[in-house]
Amino acid sequence: MKEFLRLLRPLRRKMTAERFLRCVVYCETAAVTVCAAVVLVSKFQPWSGVWIFCIVSLLLGLAAAAIWTLLLKKVSDKEIAEAADALGGAQRMITTMELLRRQQKNAVEALAVADGMEQAKTVNFAKQYSVSLPKRWCRCFLLAVVLFLAAGFVPVQRESEAAVFADAQLEKIERVKKEVAQTEEMTKEEKKLFAETVKTLEQRLKTAQTKKEAEDVVRQAQQEMMQLEKESVSEDLRRLAEALQEGSGMESLAQALEKGDGQTMERAIAKMQEMLSQMTAQEQAALAAQLAAAAAQMNDAQLRQALEALQQALEEDGDLASALESLRQAALQQAQENSGLRSGLQKLNRSVGQSAVHIGRSHTNSSAGSGETEESDGGEGNNGSGNGAGEGENGSGSGNAGTSAGNGGIGTGTGGSGRGVGHAEPEKIYTRSAAEKGSYDAQLQGTDTQSGQTTVTQQRTMGEAGESVPYDQVYQQYRNDAMRTLESSSVPYGMKELVSEYFSTLEQ
Repeated sequence: MKEFLRLLRPLRRKMTAERFLRCVVYCETAAVTVCAAVVLVSKFQPWSGVWIFCIVSLLLGLAAAAIWTLLLKKVSDKEIAEAADALGGAQRMITTMELLRRQQKNAVEALAVADGMEQAKTVNFAKQYSVSLPKRWCRCFLLAVVLFLAAGFVPVQRESEAAVFADAQLEKIERVKKEVAQTEEMTKEEKKLFAETVKTLEQRLKTAQTKKEAEDVVRQAQQEMMQLEKESVSEDLRRLAEALQEGSGMESLAQALEKGDGQTMERAIAKMQEMLSQMTAQEQAALAAQLAAAAAQMNDAQLRQALEALQQALEEDGDLASALESLRQAALQQAQENSGLRSGLQKLNRSVGQSAVHIGRSHTNSSAGSGETEESDGGEGNNGSGNGAGEGENGSGSGNAGTSAGNGGIGTGTGGSGRGVGHAEPEKIYTRSAAEKGSYDAQLQGTDTQSGQTTVTQQRTMGEAGESVPYDQVYQQYRNDAMRTLESSSVPYGMKELVSEYFSTLEQ
C-alpha cells in the first residue's frame, strides 16, 4: 500500500493545493469584505488600529484555509484513487487500493494489483489533473478587493481643527528640515536617522483625524526624540554622569554629561575648581573614590586618564586646574559624538513645541511682578526679599522683588517699563521630609477658550517641612527631583524647557 500511495503522491499534492486555494478564496472573500466595511467606517469614526485589524483579518483567513485543508478536511486516499480513475485509470486504481488492503489474495487479484501498480508507474495522473476554482466565488473575491481599495481611497473625514493644527506643525517641520539640510554638522548616518524620525512624525500628523490625536502624536514624538537624544550621547559620558549623579557635589556636571551638552559642561567644569577647593578632606576622598570607579568603566583612554589625573590631584593635593582642563578637553571630545543629530532633534523638538512654550511664558509673565505676597502650596518657609534692577524687554526699569512665603518661595518683581531680575542674599530653606505625607486637591482655573473656561483639578502630595538649611545645599535636590518627574511624565517638551530655564536662573 505504501508503494502504491507513493506513486500517487504527486496527484495528492495537486489536489491538496486545489483544496487550499478554494478555501483561500472563500475565507479571504469574507475577510476582505469585512475589512472594506471597517475601513469605510473608520473614515467617519476615527480608529488608529484599522489597518492592523485588516492585516490580522487577512492573516486569519489564510490560517483558517490552511487548518481546514491540512487538518480538518485532508484529501483522502479514496479521493485520490477515484480522481486517478477519472483521468484514465478505468476503476483500476480504486480496485488496486481495495485489494491491497486485503491480507490474502488469489491469483486473479494478484494480477489485478500488478496491473494497477504498473499503470500507476507509467501514467502521470498529476500532470493530467487540472486545478479548478469556483468562478462565482472568484468574482466575489475580486469585487471585495475592489471595494476594499475604493474604501481606502475615500478621504478621511478629519476635524477642521485637526487639519489646521497638523498643517501648522508640518510647516514648522519643513522649516527645520531646510535649516538642518544647510548645516554640515551631521554625518550621513545622522542625517539618515534624522530623516527617518521626521518622516515618521509627518506621516502620523497627516493621518491624525482629531486635534487631540494630533497633539498626542506631537507629544509622543517629542518623548521619542528626547529618548533618541539620550541614546545618541556616548556611552562613556552616560556612565560618568551616572557615577556623579548623587552625592558627589558635581550633579550639574552629571546632568550636562548625560545630555552631551558641551557648553554646559564647560561652565560646570569652570565652577568646579573653587568648589573642590572648598571641600573637606573627607569629601575629597569620597569624590576621588567615585572618580576611580568611574575611570575603570571608561572605554576612551583620554577620558579615563583625565579622571585618574583628577583623582590623583584630589588625593595628593595636586594641580586641580590642570586636571580639570584635561577633563574638559576629554569630555568635549566625547560630546562631539552625534552632536549634530542632537542639535537637529532639539531644533525640531523646540519647533513643534513652540505653542506650549508660548502658553507657559505668557502665563509666567502675566503672574510676575505684582509685588504682593503669595503663599506656596503646603509647608512653611522663610520670607525672602530683595531689590532688583535690570533692563526689560521694552526698556529699562527697576523694582522691588516681591516677598514670598512657603516651601522654597522665591521673590521676583518688575517695575518701570521693563522687567528686572532681583538678587537676594543667601537664605535658608526648609528641606523636605518623606515621612507622614499629606495630600490635598488643588483646583486651577484655566484661560477662557472657545468651548468655555478650562478647570483642572490635581491631587498632589507634599512632605512635611524638614530642617532649615542654606539654600544652595538643597537646590540640586529640588532640581533633580523636578527634572526626574518631568522625564517620567508625558509633559510637552516646551514646558520641560521652561522648568529647566527656571532652575538655571536660580543657579546664577
